[in-house]
Amino acid sequence: MKMHSISDRKSIGGIISGFVVKQAKGNKTKFFAVVAFALTIIFIGIFILRLHAFEEASSAKLAAAYASFMHGDKKSGTALIDEMIAKFPKTSAAYHARLIKADFLTEILEYDEALKILTEIVNNGKSDAIKSLAHARIIYIYDSKKDYLNAALVSKEFIAKYPDHFLTRDIYLNLAEYYILSGSKDEAAEVFNEVLVNFPATRAAESARNRFNQIK
Repeated sequence: MKMHSISDRKSIGGIISGFVVKQAKGNKTKFFAVVAFALTIIFIGIFILRLHAFEEASSAKLAAAYASFMHGDKKSGTALIDEMIAKFPKTSAAYHARLIKADFLTEILEYDEALKILTEIVNNGKSDAIKSLAHARIIYIYDSKKDYLNAALVSKEFIAKYPDHFLTRDIYLNLAEYYILSGSKDEAAEVFNEVLVNFPATRAAESARNRFNQIK
């Protein structure tokens, strides 16, 4: 099995990051778009750099898949992702591959298929890092579908499960927006107050205060 040096692995991460940035620039969807793609850069990059020798082959396939997608060859990219999932089904790499596949299904508006994959990751993923990413993407899909009831329900689940996650502040703010969009301004006000209590002297608190004043 061919071994990759640290610089090789960083090059792989660079390929992935470059593709994700390109995708982020082309997606203007509200709430979660920028956060979701930024998360991909952070966690996929960390993941690639920390792969064990056992998973070197799968890291190469991930990079090859991203390169294919970056050059517009979605068919080859999808085939490589599916091959890796089939070959390394229970590995961390496979769950990252599933996350990637769910992202591209979401991009082409195949939300139900993406939700199936993301739910599997949430239930069976190898770490809380990958599970939380999948959980956040489920919220994003419900947001995209304008299903604000389910977006709110999954947001509350995320907050309860990951109270210290760096995304939690944004999840709180988005939860309040879902309540506003659903006509529940009183519940939105409660969420904004929770942000003020739990995250004082932060940008999230400032945003919550401004939005609260707007809806009074």
